[in-house]
Amino acid sequence: MPISRALSLLIILLVAAVLPAQKAGLSERALDVGGTEREYLLRIPRGFKKSDKKRAPLVVMLHGRTSNGKAAASSYYGWSKLADKEGFVAVFPTALGTPTSWQAAFTGKPTVDTKFLAKLIDTIVAELSLDKDRVFMTGHSSGGFMSYSFAAMHADKVAAIGPVAGLNIGRTKPKMPVSVISFHGIADNVVAYDKKNGKKAKWRGMPSALESASAFAKHNGLGALPERTELQGGRVLLDTWANDKSSVRVELYSLEGWGHGWPRSRKVHATQMIWKFFEEHARPPLDHPQKKGPEKKGTEKKGPGKKGNQKRRAKV
Repeated sequence: MPISRALSLLIILLVAAVLPAQKAGLSERALDVGGTEREYLLRIPRGFKKSDKKRAPLVVMLHGRTSNGKAAASSYYGWSKLADKEGFVAVFPTALGTPTSWQAAFTGKPTVDTKFLAKLIDTIVAELSLDKDRVFMTGHSSGGFMSYSFAAMHADKVAAIGPVAGLNIGRTKPKMPVSVISFHGIADNVVAYDKKNGKKAKWRGMPSALESASAFAKHNGLGALPERTELQGGRVLLDTWANDKSSVRVELYSLEGWGHGWPRSRKVHATQMIWKFFEEHARPPLDHPQKKGPEKKGTEKKGPGKKGNQKRRAKV
């Protein structure tokens, strides 16, 4: 056997030995980023085949402050079970610190966590041959802040985000359109929904939930004012930014009487609603750039408690 051929075969065998086995289920992983070993859990759904012609999507789920990837992968959130049902790959990374908390790029400069998440996405997409146009990120609390921040800095890596109880307080503007579906309890006493309702919240004095979503709508060329729909007798407010010149969309669900937890009720189940939104908002083809058009009233959005919905313009 020629030396070059023997060397090539040896390299292939070594790479195969180093790469983790692509087996269905939840596995613990680690990734070296700048000399620091970063931990994450990877959920490969049942029936997954890397060789499938239609590449699978990826969902990155970010835990909240003091938590970890194991908690993010738990039944409380339901992303692992949903991954098996819907056939997407899910990853649950763990932040650094004591207590753990995501270091978002609020100043516009990369952080250890933005570098980690960017490398993590690239690594998993390459290893499992996933669909680059269907990479999504969601997160709770600190993870919600990070979802906004990461999308602003790395709009080329995520097609849509789903922050829950998190706000957009960074200075960076995304260079590409990113769809957003956000949830925030109006009675949140940890991360203030807005100044009026968050006077006793632990973290306040930041842009409101409505202002956070509106900023991304403006970046996406969707206009400043949303269409507001009252659901469930006004207990859920849905603000939507959309127009007929773009497939990109921004939605904010404001939940009356809800606090800082992850919405899991029968009528408002954040995990299921976020995934449905992700399914409908893959990255638009690059040969069809987003066009900024005049602000236009949107159509009524079908959602929980559609009966008796009322619509009006919301003030930002």
